Amino acid sequence: MRRVGLVLALVLVSLVLLASAFLVEAHIEIRGLDPELPNRAELSRALAVADAPSALHLLLTASQPGSDGSIAYPSFALEWADGRIFLIDTGMDREGARAFGRIMQRLLGSDPIEAYGSPAELLGEASGRVQGVAFTHLHNDHTGGLASLCAGRDRELLVFQTPWQADFGNYTVAPGREDLEAAVCACRERLTGGPVFSVPGFPGLVAMQAGGHTPGSSVFAARVGDATWVFAGDVTNFRSALLANEPKPAAYSLLVTPEAPQVLERLRTWLAALDAAPDFSVVVSHDAGALKPSGVQPWAAR
Repeated sequence: MRRVGLVLALVLVSLVLLASAFLVEAHIEIRGLDPELPNRAELSRALAVADAPSALHLLLTASQPGSDGSIAYPSFALEWADGRIFLIDTGMDREGARAFGRIMQRLLGSDPIEAYGSPAELLGEASGRVQGVAFTHLHNDHTGGLASLCAGRDRELLVFQTPWQADFGNYTVAPGREDLEAAVCACRERLTGGPVFSVPGFPGLVAMQAGGHTPGSSVFAARVGDATWVFAGDVTNFRSALLANEPKPAAYSLLVTPEAPQVLERLRTWLAALDAAPDFSVVVSHDAGALKPSGVQPWAAR
């Protein structure tokens, strides 16, 4: 019996050491990525192009009430005058949302998730007009809806990635990478240039490498009419935390998702400065309470 207990103890210690090794490796990688962030004037010049997007819409694939506020799982649809659509993040499909919601219930005590449908389901016939996709990062609550866009499609769907997103990652983005692999219509395109990356074929949309949350985290900006929209992904989970420069809980950044606190502080400061300009609006992905007053109109209300 002692021998069995010793074996079980050794197995447990081995598992703890293995998990610690993954965690340490992830922290070393993400803390070694120092993004170059453009100022507002540089960003405005990069977006001053003809044929910019004519509309921006919100596709809310799911939401989940929690103790800190309701969490949204959105996809953002940019639309050009000729009908082209580009999605920033794809949220989740119904099945994926329910599975993700159960995890949130167990870990955080959240209420049951409400699943509204994949981006293809929410767009309906317009889903065939989606010609490009990009992700703020590759966590599967942002990538799970990608495969839905492949149903009935007779051409490739371009998926644009910054170099960091294409090259770097850790165990937390493995499910998101699997979502990209499972999307049979997806054709990955690596962006070139920087620090402000233009997205070929989609004028008025740019990307920037950010790191901080995941090694491949990216921030996107688009000029729609007189407004510049900046999509911050999960730099923070709530807009109030962004504006007050409040970090996420230390246990989350240390143990749940290995983050780079100093980089995230730089990103919050940078994004808050952009948001302070009268023609800039920073969108925090998961803040359901801030999305409605942001001015981003739901697709159904177009």
